[in-house]
Amino acid sequence: MWKIASGSFVGLVLLAPAANAQFARQEVIAFESAMMPPEDFLAGKKGTTVTLAGYLRLPGANGKNPVVVLFHGVGGLGGAGSPVHEWSRVLNEAGIGTFAVDGFSGRGVATMAEGAKVSPITRVVDAYRALELLAKHPLVESSKIAVMGFSHGGPAALYSSMVRFQQMHGKPDVQFAAHIPVYCSCGTTFRHDEVLDKRPVLLLHGTADDWVPIGPCREYVARLTKAGMNVRLIEYADAYHVFDGPGLREPVKLPQALTGRNCRIAESDGGAFVNAATKQPFSLSDPCFEKGTTIQYNEAAANKAHEDVKVFLKEAFAQK
Repeated sequence: MWKIASGSFVGLVLLAPAANAQFARQEVIAFESAMMPPEDFLAGKKGTTVTLAGYLRLPGANGKNPVVVLFHGVGGLGGAGSPVHEWSRVLNEAGIGTFAVDGFSGRGVATMAEGAKVSPITRVVDAYRALELLAKHPLVESSKIAVMGFSHGGPAALYSSMVRFQQMHGKPDVQFAAHIPVYCSCGTTFRHDEVLDKRPVLLLHGTADDWVPIGPCREYVARLTKAGMNVRLIEYADAYHVFDGPGLREPVKLPQALTGRNCRIAESDGGAFVNAATKQPFSLSDPCFEKGTTIQYNEAAANKAHEDVKVFLKEAFAQK
């Protein structure tokens, strides 16, 4: 058992060599993060301490490995169609380690419906705490840690690049090498959200997504590009939400799934959220919400995304 910090522990599993093994070493690591409402996050408050766990898979048992931190969607780490395990396999085969964070179990969230209890933006804190943890690991290359988040986990990958949030919740001496939000919601405008760090950001999104539509991300990327930020959006034609989840080869219609695809939200001066159109306080009862979404795997889009990310990471990890 390797001690990382007070209250943290590691369960270590050394895997015997096998012809089809994608990773040489696996660890289950607990670490501390925080639980808070979004207004407290935006105010820079510390929140209530929670203990989360992550699954570290390293392609090499010796030497230092590059690692991508993975943040699951609202279905949880092992939810139906979750792409996290597939991405872990793909990245491990490319010689890149992964750290899949379970952001729900430690917060008492057991079902998709309960996922709404956790505000996506507050998972940015989880990203910073995971980064600090991995940067101290003897088998991780601290300058080559990236973050990737899917849907509900997307803001952890996207907005952890914001300088404002880094200053409030991160550590100045450790930063992600790259940020990869996947079908992430971009429909909220935060104060100073055009000021990112210098590390590259790559957004992946399907054009047919009717749960988290691509339009707001196109607009946000345009604003960031105009501001001189290092950001790029790759679009995948005819791809729905969770297009990279191989467990969803047939389309799944979710008539009761709540979607804010028509909502535009803005952070007010007091740290609260308002409907950008009406200027009224925003909540899950806002009339802009609708029900009815589709999720489906798209093999061509998934394979292209795998290659796009590997190329992106190779370039990002080569930067100094």
